[in-house]
Amino acid sequence: MLEQFGSIGYFIAAIGFALLSTLLLPSFNRKNIAKILLLQVCFSGCIWSIVSGIKIHYGHSVLPSLLAETLFNFTLTLLLIGTIINSSNLKSFFKHRLIWLSIAIGVIGILEVSRLFYPLLSQKGFFLLHLVQATIGLWLVEGLYRHQYPESMYQGIKPLCLGLGLIFGYNFAFYADAFLTNAFASTYWQGRGWLISASIPFIAFASRRIPEWGSRVYISRDVVFHSTLTLAAGLYLLMMSITGFYIKSFGSDWANVVQILFMSFSGLILAGLFFSELLRKKLKVFIAKHFFANKYEYREEWMTFYSAMENSQQSPYSRALAAIVGPFDCDYGVLIIQQQGVYTVVASINCEPKEDELAPLLDLLGEPVVDHGWVSELDKLAAGEETPPFHVERKELPLPCQFSLMIPLSLYDGSHGLFLLSRPRSTNKINWEDRDLMKALSSQISIYLTMYEANNKLAINKQFDAFNKMSSFLVHDLKNVLTQLQLLNQNAPRHKDNPEFIDDAFETIDSATGRLAAVLSQLQHKRLEQDESEWFDLTKVIKEACSQRMIQPPIPTFNGNNNEPIHLRANRERFKNVVNHLIQNAQDATPIDGKVCISLNVMPERFTIIISDTGHGMSQNFIKHRLFKPFDSTKGNAGMGLGAYDAKVLVNQLGGSINVDSALKTGTRFSLTFPFNKNVSITRDNAWTHCS
Repeated sequence: MLEQFGSIGYFIAAIGFALLSTLLLPSFNRKNIAKILLLQVCFSGCIWSIVSGIKIHYGHSVLPSLLAETLFNFTLTLLLIGTIINSSNLKSFFKHRLIWLSIAIGVIGILEVSRLFYPLLSQKGFFLLHLVQATIGLWLVEGLYRHQYPESMYQGIKPLCLGLGLIFGYNFAFYADAFLTNAFASTYWQGRGWLISASIPFIAFASRRIPEWGSRVYISRDVVFHSTLTLAAGLYLLMMSITGFYIKSFGSDWANVVQILFMSFSGLILAGLFFSELLRKKLKVFIAKHFFANKYEYREEWMTFYSAMENSQQSPYSRALAAIVGPFDCDYGVLIIQQQGVYTVVASINCEPKEDELAPLLDLLGEPVVDHGWVSELDKLAAGEETPPFHVERKELPLPCQFSLMIPLSLYDGSHGLFLLSRPRSTNKINWEDRDLMKALSSQISIYLTMYEANNKLAINKQFDAFNKMSSFLVHDLKNVLTQLQLLNQNAPRHKDNPEFIDDAFETIDSATGRLAAVLSQLQHKRLEQDESEWFDLTKVIKEACSQRMIQPPIPTFNGNNNEPIHLRANRERFKNVVNHLIQNAQDATPIDGKVCISLNVMPERFTIIISDTGHGMSQNFIKHRLFKPFDSTKGNAGMGLGAYDAKVLVNQLGGSINVDSALKTGTRFSLTFPFNKNVSITRDNAWTHCS
């Protein structure tokens, strides 16, 4: 049973070395001496563990195991020497005087190999040579620990010394006992595999924390945390089992009852410890401090940060506060924004601070902290243990203060804010790494809040733009209605006795009433009525527009002889207004004795509305750069510059196109072309209408 237990330890060690070498191989670099030596340690350690495990399990000769162990020790000493020298030059590595120690172990290996051919060494000689190897290894570990290193390497030296010191220290005790008794102690031999397995994580940590080794080994903090919990629970249960066995050894009647009660309460205590958040947090801090080069797993922290910022159930300010409180495990905090020179609490967690109570602290430290980008520890500042880059009278600090940290927040619109947080529980002492993470998170939050405020302002501006656009079109409609009524009033003295004029006047008044009602409706609903589409007879609408424009010379003429009506699906009133505006523009540009003609040209795949005049025309430069530009009018204060623009927008919305042909002092021709699609209905497409 003991042999199986020992062999399992060696096989676990072999698996550990194999996994570590697998992690190191992807980043292998022939020019990196330290990486080569580390891989050699993994390979030789794996070989030695397998040979030793087989020896214990099957009871083979001990000589192969000793030879494999010498090879393992040889690679370990090379790794130690390479780390002490810290040189990337192969020649300087082999020229260093410490290399003779590895050569000495190599000579020991040759002497052991000679045992296969000639019994040069006795059993005690073997023990002495391996004792010398352990001594050399311990001496190199001590030299490694005392050597001066760059700060970047120092965090990885400690776990390396612990791991290798554990190996050589155990070997020293093992072979010292064997040399004195001239025999292997089976307990030492059976337990050595488990001890080597325990040393592998230390070597892995060192490979991760020494940048010069160029290793990208990743060891999850969660794996280390849960492994530590499992190991601690196992040790606790082992101790409780031993104590329970000791209680039972009394042999009295009450011993069994006490043993059961003791084990039950022990399990209850263990469960309570496992559910203790305080214990778990302290253990995480301990692991981060002693096993990792950095306090934080930055990938996990950034993912948590972005997850907090995407919480749609909170306001943007509450998201920002939760995102910066999370990584440092603060119990409570507030976010304060300076608005118009006044500090306002915009978000809080687990506290309800009063702004007047915080005002003295903010007035004293707010601007200096933001201006210098300084993360201030308020309790240390008050105690004189912190020296900020700005002058502050400590006597003026309003103490005691419920907050411990003040983190600046610089917004890009000129304002600024502050985070006030309680003492972090994620760390015992705030250092440069905590401050850098706080500043990085604050910078990201600053961008987020700036974008949020910019989007708010943009949304408000869009509302104003929509309102201004609606107002412009409404004013344009009102102006056209006014023009109709003014022309009617001007023609009344000459034609008031003409019955036809009276009929046209009532039609004009009816049209003006309808358009004014539409304007009033749009004002009441605060939007333009553009979505109320309906089917209507295109020819009839064109004739109505011509009829409305007959109050102004030259009188427009419409000629058409198509037998089947064309039905168009659109906003009828808006379409008629567009045609009306184009006719009016043609009339305004044409002298009284000129011509304004409207025609409808129907073809198999499309139809075209043509509005032509014999007016003064337009230049190509005006057509290209100004005609369809809103609020650009050639009529001065009398025009809004929206008629042609609105026509182009409507035609495009209906899937059509608008084309303008014009020449100065000749005339202008507007062509509104529409394809036959879902918005057009016609039964016969061979009819032609034209302007004569």
